[in-house]
Amino acid sequence: SRKGTTRRHSRKRLEQLVRQFKENGIKMMLEHPANLRESLRMLPGRWSERIDFDRMELVKTTFVRRDYRHVESDLVLMAPLLDSRGRRTRKKLMIYVLIEHQPEPDRLMPLRMLDYTVQIFNYQVRQWTRKHSSTAKIQLQPVLPVLFYTGTRRWASPGVLADLIVGGEQFSDITPVLKPLYLNLPEISTKTLEQAGGYFGHVLRLVQQRKARPRQFDRLLAGVVRHL
Repeated sequence: SRKGTTRRHSRKRLEQLVRQFKENGIKMMLEHPANLRESLRMLPGRWSERIDFDRMELVKTTFVRRDYRHVESDLVLMAPLLDSRGRRTRKKLMIYVLIEHQPEPDRLMPLRMLDYTVQIFNYQVRQWTRKHSSTAKIQLQPVLPVLFYTGTRRWASPGVLADLIVGGEQFSDITPVLKPLYLNLPEISTKTLEQAGGYFGHVLRLVQQRKARPRQFDRLLAGVVRHL
């Protein structure tokens, strides 16, 4: 029956979460609109005010290649955009969140983020061609790339593609530039996590301080649980 199939799917997903909690725990929390909204509030810009999180939908696909899935996970969401008065528009935004769990920065990140973003645009083209015989009138939805770094090493910026190219500054005019929103968890202050990050920010404090001494972490955990 349909209910039985749904229960089996839910159980399988739960088992996957437990076995790969490091990779999937934050991802599953970010599927909740309130948690994603609080994450964006900690970043520059006013994206949290421009997105209709109440109508946000999960796009069930991944663009992470198999050889990276043990150190990162991604999340694709679709939501209507709001105008300057907070009213819903017909425009939609695809939000791509890459959650990077590697303990050290990845120098290839500018290339990978560009690759993932282009894959999302290609995904939109495929979705269009399934319903239309021509791409003459295709209009792609904008993509908001977000890099969420949870590692323990300092990583001030993911950089740009020109950083990887020999003499890159000479080719800046012909080199693609992608500047994702960068949620750098090791560098976010406690004040920002607790005030701008809301409830989700308090949970992220536990992730941020996971290498603390056991007694110190126990006190932090008790305080977060009381707050929640």
